[in-house]
Amino acid sequence: MFVGREAESTALAKALETGGLAEVTGEPGIGKTHLLTEFARDAGERGVKVLRGVATEFERDLPHRVFEDAIGPLGGGDRLALARTVREHLAELGRVALILDDLHWADPASCELLAYLVRRPAEELLIVCAYRDRQAGHRLLGALAEAGPAAIPHVRVKVGPLSLGEARELVGDRPELRDLHDESGGNPLYLKGLAGGAAGSTLTGLLAGELARLSDMELRAAQAGAVLGDAFTPDDVAMLGPVPAVLGELAARDLIRDTGDGRFRFRHPLLRQLVYEGADPAWRMLAHRLAARELSALGAPVREVAHHVARTASRHEPGDLPTLMAAAREAVNIAPAAAVEWLKAAQPLVGDLTDPVSIQLHVLLAQALIYDGRLEDARAALHELLPHLPVGHRSELVAACAVVERLLGRYAEAASLLTNEAAKGGKGAWLHRELATLWLHLGDVPAAMTDIAAAVEAAENPEEEAAGHSLLAFAAAYEGAPGPAAEAVDAAAHAADALSDAAATRELTALTRLVWAESFVERQADAERHARRALTLARSLSRSGLLADVLMALTQLCGRTGQLEEAIRFGEEAEDVACQSGSPILLALVRSILAESVVYTDVPRAVSLATWAADSVAGVDGWWSASTISLSAQVLLNSGEPDRARWMLLGIGGGVGMPQCQPGYRPMWLETLTQALLGCDEVAWASAAANAALAAAGSLALPAQRAFASRALACVRAAEGDLAGAAEFAAQAESLFGAAGFRPQVARTLIMTAPFRDDGHKALAMAKAIAAEVGAGVLAEEAEREQRRLAARGPRKGDLLTKRERQIAELAKTGLTSKEIAARLMLSSRTVDDHLAHVYRKLGVSSRTALANVLGL
Repeated sequence: MFVGREAESTALAKALETGGLAEVTGEPGIGKTHLLTEFARDAGERGVKVLRGVATEFERDLPHRVFEDAIGPLGGGDRLALARTVREHLAELGRVALILDDLHWADPASCELLAYLVRRPAEELLIVCAYRDRQAGHRLLGALAEAGPAAIPHVRVKVGPLSLGEARELVGDRPELRDLHDESGGNPLYLKGLAGGAAGSTLTGLLAGELARLSDMELRAAQAGAVLGDAFTPDDVAMLGPVPAVLGELAARDLIRDTGDGRFRFRHPLLRQLVYEGADPAWRMLAHRLAARELSALGAPVREVAHHVARTASRHEPGDLPTLMAAAREAVNIAPAAAVEWLKAAQPLVGDLTDPVSIQLHVLLAQALIYDGRLEDARAALHELLPHLPVGHRSELVAACAVVERLLGRYAEAASLLTNEAAKGGKGAWLHRELATLWLHLGDVPAAMTDIAAAVEAAENPEEEAAGHSLLAFAAAYEGAPGPAAEAVDAAAHAADALSDAAATRELTALTRLVWAESFVERQADAERHARRALTLARSLSRSGLLADVLMALTQLCGRTGQLEEAIRFGEEAEDVACQSGSPILLALVRSILAESVVYTDVPRAVSLATWAADSVAGVDGWWSASTISLSAQVLLNSGEPDRARWMLLGIGGGVGMPQCQPGYRPMWLETLTQALLGCDEVAWASAAANAALAAAGSLALPAQRAFASRALACVRAAEGDLAGAAEFAAQAESLFGAAGFRPQVARTLIMTAPFRDDGHKALAMAKAIAAEVGAGVLAEEAEREQRRLAARGPRKGDLLTKRERQIAELAKTGLTSKEIAARLMLSSRTVDDHLAHVYRKLGVSSRTALANVLGL
């Protein structure tokens, strides 16, 4: 413990026991770093491995700087692979406290890695993040926001000013203490400076006063260190002039401190800032130039050289442009934000967009912006570039621009871009496939079919032909036409299977669209086989949209067939990829699909995912948003929110029959709506939805979709009192789900229908066995609860009633008339009579006297 920080120290000590995330916030000089130093000492004494890194203001273009300071060099490669490697390394260390200080200055790559570690926490790891509230950028705040509800343990420590008593303990009792405390605002660094007689009326003034007492040689050495980085060695300083000998003097003045590994650091980041910004600009530029030359000669990593090249105005050396371009190419996959900064620094070194090198730079810049998730900026860069490229030589960029527009939810803009390209003479199967994809997103299947036919006709090689057939299969399966869908899927599978891996990689949508088509028509084994092949090929690419697409499909396939552990693993990877994409609608769809599987293992987490997803696409049109809302409604219904689920489904479906939803999945969504309406005691509306589900399923001839319709009707029949009919439909649903391989749905059906089946106890025992096999702990618990209810209920028929029916029956048995009941419950008399009719049928009675006998007076 130390002065005035007992509560904060206690909070961090507790966090050390639970792991997770601890945020430490406060103003400059308030004592965050001191608190972290004491915490690190205490953690080390407890046997915890302490790793500590500091972000720095002038190295924000160097990727993963704060993590490399804490852990060491991280290497290169794919961003997600690197993040997983870091997580595995931390997990191998046992109990770890990863302390990251001054994160308001963290580089974008560090923020992305932090977000991953918060979203996918390692066991026995506590991440301590210290930053200034007012200077925290959106990337850092977004990373910390991953620690939301149902995530990891999370504590926030606000380091505030010292009280007068604490100030007395820090600087001693003195007559002017109250004045010092008032002037310092309780800031420890400021208080100590004032108590020591330092001049200046601000914290910056106090630090500047210390620098004013330096000799010219000492100041030049300090400035050299500030140019070189947050930590520097005497040899580093020697690169910029013969001044390293005076570093000892700076250390004696406590301006810099020995880190224990042969390096020095400034005592406080504000000191480095003042020294760096106070240096003569011309000298500072020359110092960066000298550092770049020396580092290049020493064979330092190109990013270290580019960091200094980007900070000098004398950009006329022949090696500057190649250095910045090479650093950007190296960083574009692992740290695209750094690549963007280096490319922007290189822009003055090239000509206008008639220069091939300039075009090359702008293409790489657009690519880096896409990989960084800055889709709006990427869109602007692509639109700036396209007019300078001739039609026929820009197909990849037009396609990329159309995809960016689509990921932003701007379907009309994407369609306009593609149709204009076609009008200007642009040709190619890719153009028609992109247009068809847009029409499908907007639900215009006829328009999509026209462009798909054009794409197949324009195909110039086997992979383009296979891609066209797969898109045709997708459209036919989406539309739910059994004959055409089966024929199209067969043709697409034949074409895709004939492709070599190299050809399939060049046009991976030949596999991804086929996977979804096979999933729609319930060819689960074929879909999974093609999806796993597509995943192997997609991992070698840098196109996050394709990888997310494959992972989403695998998540849903594995989840629906009961491979829940693998489904969640695929879904979490898809979530990580989508987080990098910068597309909120893609991330929303991924999270809703992930929630569909997570709801079987962790209901609070599933609700958190589904709620975030539904909120993110509110007001957005298109197939992705409709699917997101439908999946989210399904999760919310299963978590006990039927009212919210029904309004979500009615909103996107266009009414009780849900005519606006995907035809191939309409029975499934209608079953969800049916259960939501039953949960709200809307039996008549539920019956209409269930009958619509039956009609929709009849035209599809798909076992799982017929099963959803049968389950809906089973529950409606039970609510209406037709227990024999309910049991018959329940048996049909169980059998059909089993035929489709939807094992979690088999278990859920057994649990839902057990109360009105003659073999209810046997059904629940079967449900528990299936739940145990597939790892659906939530279903196992539901079956256990239902078993206890059945055992306790015995022959009490009143338990067959809905909440509203029970409420009306209890009033009716006391002798109240329908009109009196209606007045009391604010219903119409007809509604009361309808409910009573259902009650009589369910309980097998025909009068209020008999009702009283059954329910008990």
